Amino acid sequence: MAIKYISKSNIKNKTVLLRVDVNVPVENGRVADSFRVEQAVESIRLLQKQGNKVILCGHLGRPEGKRDKALSLRPVAGLLAELLGMKFVETEHKVPEYHIPHLIFYTGSILEEKHRKQIADIPAKDLAVLENLRFYGGEEENDPVFAKHLASLGEVYVNDAFGVDHRPAASVVGVAKYLPAFAGLLLEKEIKGLDAVLHSPKSPFVLMMGGVKISDKVETIMNLGKKADKILLGGGLANLFFHAKGFEIGESKAESKSENVARQLERNFKSKIMLPLDVVAANKKMDRHSIRSCAPYEVRDNEVILDAGPKTILEFAKQLKVAKTIVWNGPLGHFEKKPFDMATMALARVVGGVAGRKAFAAVGGGETVDAVRLAHQAAHIDHLSTGGGAMLEYLAGKELPGIEALK
Repeated sequence: MAIKYISKSNIKNKTVLLRVDVNVPVENGRVADSFRVEQAVESIRLLQKQGNKVILCGHLGRPEGKRDKALSLRPVAGLLAELLGMKFVETEHKVPEYHIPHLIFYTGSILEEKHRKQIADIPAKDLAVLENLRFYGGEEENDPVFAKHLASLGEVYVNDAFGVDHRPAASVVGVAKYLPAFAGLLLEKEIKGLDAVLHSPKSPFVLMMGGVKISDKVETIMNLGKKADKILLGGGLANLFFHAKGFEIGESKAESKSENVARQLERNFKSKIMLPLDVVAANKKMDRHSIRSCAPYEVRDNEVILDAGPKTILEFAKQLKVAKTIVWNGPLGHFEKKPFDMATMALARVVGGVAGRKAFAAVGGGETVDAVRLAHQAAHIDHLSTGGGAMLEYLAGKELPGIEALK
């Protein structure tokens, strides 16, 4: 069966249980990165415009079934109220009566019938946001009893949480068994954007991968590598390849137990893989006086590789500028700390420069999205994915439980 999308289904005057991905960093009681929360707004507005009452649910962090004040969704609910222009109300008991629309952050337990009834009594003009679903042990366990309690709150289920669709949680998989299930606007965008890369990429196709753990990315590289013309590797992934070649990498980040994986990838895609021509290294303290650019085989045992060097930036940029399709996941260095952000930021600008005009560019992974936004290139990227692990698994050709549950 095909997935039903809310954009084409005209859902009206229903109570909609909307699952969103709002697993975001929170610092000092405020959302530190609003990207994922902002992506939830479009579906909320469409559903409300069509006269639906929306009950929004999501998770934050890993409380493992326990109530942890530090992982409350309150900051997320507060930010949503600002984005939607609604007055914020927090309650655990009786829902107050107001004439103007409110965002009601409801903290009562959905396992108790009295609280489920109070949620049912929330007026259609208001938006209800439930407390962190992972405060309940049944969420991650995909417990059918918990899924039924959650499903009982709505008449229709909408999944707009691509970033968690690779997890078989109750709110992602279980609820879809009990309610008519649809994909939200964001999830539709994710599926169509990544399908363009997966099924009909235009050549030259450049795959650029960074980050530390190759174990998370090997299946994606194996799948997309068959279609890619070039595979550009940086960050800890490149360090692993250098180590597998017998180069000294000092105390650089690398998934050292995966050397055989690196050798296998090199055997399979030897003519396509491009490693950094030069690297930026420094001592462990990252003292400025110790920073130097050198060939990968010239790194000393007391140094750490922190970025790709200037020759690499030029060569990688050359490949990206002629590409018709680009997929990028993972930074190319320790970009959070200057001056080790040079390669990541420079290539983010190159990708932004060709995206939307010369090439179709899909970018994903939390740190990669951060880099693109810091480089002020987000508006130019054709598909900026909210999923890290979910994006990798989808592009590896795997079936995601959350998406399969909608079929």
